[in-house]
Amino acid sequence: MVYSDRLSDYYLELAQAPNSKASFAGADMRFSTEYEALEVELGKSNSMHGNSQPDWQWVVEKSEALLRHKSKDLRVAVWLTWALHQRESFPGLLAGLGLLRYLCEHHWAVVYPGKLRTRSAAFGWLVPRLEQVLAQNLSFKDQRPLFHCMLEHLARLDELWAEHLADEAPLLLPIRRQLSDRLQQSGESDPPPGVIAQIKQVATQLLATEPVVDSEKDAHKLLRTLQESARPLCAWWQRQNATDLRALRLGRTLTWLTITSLPDCDAEQVTPLRGPAPDKLKRYQERFAQGQHADLLLELEASLACAPFWFDGLYRVWECLQALQADLAMTELEVHFALLLQRLPGLVPLRFHDGTPFADPVTRGWINTQVARHFQAPVSPRSALDAQAAPWDTALHEVMPVLRKDGFKAAVRSLKQGMQTATGDRARFHWRLGLARLSVLAGKQDLAKVQLDHLDQELQQSGLQRWEPELAVEVLQLLYGCCDALPQSHSVRERKEEVHRRLCHFDLEAVLE
Repeated sequence: MVYSDRLSDYYLELAQAPNSKASFAGADMRFSTEYEALEVELGKSNSMHGNSQPDWQWVVEKSEALLRHKSKDLRVAVWLTWALHQRESFPGLLAGLGLLRYLCEHHWAVVYPGKLRTRSAAFGWLVPRLEQVLAQNLSFKDQRPLFHCMLEHLARLDELWAEHLADEAPLLLPIRRQLSDRLQQSGESDPPPGVIAQIKQVATQLLATEPVVDSEKDAHKLLRTLQESARPLCAWWQRQNATDLRALRLGRTLTWLTITSLPDCDAEQVTPLRGPAPDKLKRYQERFAQGQHADLLLELEASLACAPFWFDGLYRVWECLQALQADLAMTELEVHFALLLQRLPGLVPLRFHDGTPFADPVTRGWINTQVARHFQAPVSPRSALDAQAAPWDTALHEVMPVLRKDGFKAAVRSLKQGMQTATGDRARFHWRLGLARLSVLAGKQDLAKVQLDHLDQELQQSGLQRWEPELAVEVLQLLYGCCDALPQSHSVRERKEEVHRRLCHFDLEAVLE
């Protein structure tokens, strides 16, 4: 079965959830700013000016938020159904039709809009689009259960609309007949797989035309086509194996290929870009806490395709991969992200339109400890061997699941147990640095700064910074990141400027990165 039961179940739950304890359907939001923003976005598909298309992921998120929290509105449900098809193909369309069927079947008397003619117009907006989609040369291979379920939804909607709207009901019968006939024909005359392969090969050779690229506009259009074509493939790969390296690599590459410069921003580093909706972030947090890491990966990748600068989401992907013990996939993500940051320095401090940072303090800590290490120049075989064998690095890596599951205190206790085995001042210094790095990863920048200040003072007093400049640079980089993440008081700004000057002295390249 190819269609996603998870997707249909999720949107059925959305249809069943009341907007409040007092009212299942909420209030009429027709004249709200959220509703009008949806109308404007959807109007882009009918615009005569330019090639702008609706941001379908944005439409999905805003429609879902309205239906869940504000109003059970059939117009919004129709828009969500079509947007889900644009984002998730036929599994999305099936989920949307299931939601629409439930509202019409169980809550017709209370949902919005109240006027039957307005409801009919909303359904009339969807029907010709369904006709166009289902008139295409569909492949029923391995998707028969999906289309049979879709046929059931359409049949029931046809009955309900005829019952409630009488002569005003849009006609679904032609669509149903066409889909039913084609399902029957495909079941009777499925050719052998070898014949299908031959037909596809010949058809590809005869019909495929190489796109002509004569301008930057053509190149951009072709790249967008590649992105849209690749997303269903990546999603399919991930449904088979959530940690498939091909899906992660292809999705990240195609998304970030379009980023050639820093986004425009004001003096406060605020850009006009939007991050994911708050209710979506809350749901992601809940699913992660419930241990639904594989399913969450699919949703995160869909959001990152539309919000490529949402670095908190990228870190959440990394955490899911870590929970699934996908070490190779984690490294793949780190390297791709490191290449982006190296190509566009100054990206991490930027913010979305509402002031939310691209990367919160916890994500910055992850960047400093896990991503930034890929910036570093190759080291000698001996030092590489030493780094690989360092017990404090191994312990920090192993304590991350404890941090995620049991919290910061438990992770500190675990790391301090290893610290007790340290012999010599150098080893104890590295273990204390590991505790500071753990504090950064846990988002405890204030605590990390105290530890790093002591370590920095120790390096200066002992003169070790002259003999181990790499260690001094690591401490200063972490210290600079903490100062950058903390509230900008006068003392913090002064300390940050001092650390910056000393970093320039030790390693100018590290400062530029």
